[in-house]
Amino acid sequence: MRGYTLLETVIYVSILAVIAVLALGSILSVYKAFGKTKVERKLALNGDVAMERMLRDTRSAASTDAVVSIFGSSPGVLKIGGTQFSLSGSVLQVAEGAGTPQALTSDVNVSNLVFYRTVSANSEIIKIEMTLQAGTGIFQKSKNFYGSAVLRGIYK
Repeated sequence: MRGYTLLETVIYVSILAVIAVLALGSILSVYKAFGKTKVERKLALNGDVAMERMLRDTRSAASTDAVVSIFGSSPGVLKIGGTQFSLSGSVLQVAEGAGTPQALTSDVNVSNLVFYRTVSANSEIIKIEMTLQAGTGIFQKSKNFYGSAVLRGIYK
C-alpha cells in the first residue's frame, strides 16, 4: 500500500509541475504581447501626431524658405512661413516665429527625418520621411512614416 501512496504523490507532483510550467509560459506570453503593444502604440501615437502637424502646416503655407531648409538628407529642416521643423538630438521640434521650440515627439527617438521638395510652375510639394524608434531589449521597435502635402497657400 505504501508503494501506491508514493506513486500517487509522484504523479500528482508531476501534474502540478506541468500545470505550473504551462501557466508560467502563458503569463510570459501575455507580458511579451503587452510590452510589444505598448511600444507599437507609443510609436503610432507620436508618429501620427507629428506627421499630421507637419502636413497640416505645410498645406496652409504659401512658400518654403529654401535657404534655411535642408532637403534630401537627414536630419532635415523644413521652414515654411514662420514655422520651422527640425531635430534636437532625437526629438522632433517645431518653432513658430521667434518663439521657443516645442517638442512634437516624446518617449521615442527620431532616427531619420528627411524632407523633399518638388517645385513646378504652379505648385510646390513637400514629401516627408520619418523613422521613429522606441523600447529597449526585446521590445525595441522602429516604424517608418511617410507623407506629402501641396502648399495650398499659393492659391489663395
